[in-house]
Amino acid sequence: MNIGKLNEKCPKCGSKDKTMNRKFDREFQAHATTKSLVCSKCGYVFVTGEDEE
Repeated sequence: MNIGKLNEKCPKCGSKDKTMNRKFDREFQAHATTKSLVCSKCGYVFVTGEDEE
């Protein structure tokens, strides 16, 4: 994932607070992939796991 997205302002509401949802590997819990990065205030989706592939 592009780290720059973490510091980006939301284009809908201007908030910088985000929630990152991750999918953990069942066998190796330390390994995870990004499911989504969404604005904590309005729910705008910055990145989905499908975007990363």
